This record gives sequence, C-alpha cells and structure tokens, in this order.
Amino acid sequence: MMSRFLLLLVLCVALAVLRAVIVAAVALAMLALIVSFITRPRQTMVFLGTLALSALTVAQPLACIVVLGVVGVVIAVSGLNRQRSSGHHLSPPR
Repeated sequence: MMSRFLLLLVLCVALAVLRAVIVAAVALAMLALIVSFITRPRQTMVFLGTLALSALTVAQPLACIVVLGVVGVVIAVSGLNRQRSSGHHLSPPR
C-alpha cells in the first residue's frame, strides 16, 4: 500500500514539474514574440500569417482554399486601383 502511495506521489511531482516547464516555455515563446514584434513587425506579421494559414490548411482545407481565393481577389483589386490612381502621375505633361 505504501509503495503505491509513493508511486502516486512521485507521479504527481513529475507532472507538476512538467507543467511548470511547459508554462515557462509558453511564457518564453510569448516574450520572444513580443520582442520580435517590436524589433521586426513586418516579418513577425508575415510569420503569424503563415502560421495561421498552415493551421487552417491542416484543420480545414476547403476553408483555406476559400481564404486564399478571397485574399487573391483583394490583392488583384487593390493592385488595379493602385495602377489607375498612379497612372496619371506617370504620364508626361502636355
């Protein structure tokens, strides 16, 4: 009976240590993310976007295709608007 209690106690301590290590790793990752966002915001946002897109691809492939299609249309439309507005500035004066 005492050996089972000792085994249970050892397992509880091991799980508590594992939980503390996981909490410390998550806190360190969040701190690194904050520092990288302060120092390099554009690269951090690209990284987070890529991470979200890969998670979406794994979880819902059809939703990922729809999101990529919508993003492609938005980029194409904004590119057309940018060309129209900047086209007047590039023409030579008459």
